This record gives sequence, C-alpha cells and structure tokens, in this order.
Amino acid sequence: MAKNESSIDTKKLAKEFNNLGEGAIVLIETSAEKILEVHLTAVKWLSDKKYTQIVLSTSRPCKNLLDLYKKNNIDTSKIIILCTVCQEKEKNKQENSKVIHISSCASLTEISLSLSKGMESIKDKKFIFIDSINTMLIHNEPKMLARFIHSILTKMRTNNVSGLLISLEVDTDKEVRAEIAQLCDKIIKV
Repeated sequence: MAKNESSIDTKKLAKEFNNLGEGAIVLIETSAEKILEVHLTAVKWLSDKKYTQIVLSTSRPCKNLLDLYKKNNIDTSKIIILCTVCQEKEKNKQENSKVIHISSCASLTEISLSLSKGMESIKDKKFIFIDSINTMLIHNEPKMLARFIHSILTKMRTNNVSGLLISLEVDTDKEVRAEIAQLCDKIIKV
C-alpha cells in the first residue's frame, strides 16, 4: 500500500518487473507527482538485476540524475545516460565517461544513432529506458515522434533488448500512445 498520494508501491512495481521476460518492452503510465519515484525505482531494480542500462534523459540534466542515483544507492557503473537536457553545457565538467550529450529532444536522428551504437556496444544484458515520452512530445510533432518510437522499439525487438518507457497517463497524444502500446508487452499504470 502506498504511504501517501505521491508514493508508489515499489514492491508491486518490482513484482511486475520480475514477471517480465528477457527482451520485454513495458510502458509505465503514471502521474507527474510519481514520475521521479517511478524512474528511480525502475533504475534501481535494473541496476540490482545487473542490466547495463541506456537511460534517455529528456527531463533532467545528467548531473542531477547521477546525484539522485548516488543518493538512492544505485550503482552507476553499468548506466549510460543519453542526456538531451544539458545540451553539452556540462560536457567538460563531466567526470563520468558514461554520459553522452545529445543536442536536444528534437534531435531524433542523433538519439536513434546513439541508441543503436549503445545497443551494439553492450555485450551483456541490456535495457533501454526512456524517461519521458511527454517531454519528447513537447519538442517533436506527434506523427514524427510516433514513427521514431516505432523505429526504436522495432530495433529493440530485433536485437532482443528490453525496454521501459514512462508516460504521463493523461497527457500523452493518442496516436503516440497507440503506437507505443501496440509494440509493448505490458502497460503498467502506477
């Protein structure tokens, strides 16, 4: 049972994750108040399961994410962050070589190439985590984003890469949601 309105049931979410097979793709729909907690719970679970994660960060700067991961005892040694937020402002300040800066959320080709390169470079269990479909919708036309998501999820399927996408349950464009939903193995509402 959740402690308060903004808390999530982390045990229930972990149980949902445990029931997924290798190569599964999941859409989590949640509220704005819960999105960070869902993000941290998912990354922690994946880290504990020894996945190498590619986190496409569209809503928080990489330094903020790395600080949050450290604060929440998340092992970052197997996390690669594709950061669309910093726009290379912090590039020279980054000590962590596992951060790849993308010019913006609108740079879908750059994101796609970086995700493909990341999938190819990882030899062990890999997982792609897109932290906010809604943020990507702010920067991209819905039809263009739907095609992009379809392409990425299809690449993940053909390469047996597991994935997680987070979306706000009330604000996602219907066409984009439909495109994602048809390619997901499970939709979890938190």
